[in-house]
Amino acid sequence: MLGVTLLASWWYAEKHGFIAEDVDADTTRTVYLRVVKAQIPWAVGAALCLIGPLLSVGFILLVQLIYAAALRGSLLRYVIG
Repeated sequence: MLGVTLLASWWYAEKHGFIAEDVDADTTRTVYLRVVKAQIPWAVGAALCLIGPLLSVGFILLVQLIYAAALRGSLLRYVIG
């Protein structure tokens, strides 16, 4: 739900002129893509609970650890942008 809220707030700010004028369309597109791509691993983790709750918890824990480490040049940086 936080990802949806972030996406909705960015959309609202863009439509109502709350974004700085020097923010170009490419930056706006990047923000939308990063929010959506960042939510995909969480959705996969939630879907894994249909296979097994322990698998789901393990996957979500792994995703959380990857986000917490946030190593430069890592797979996370490649996937999310």
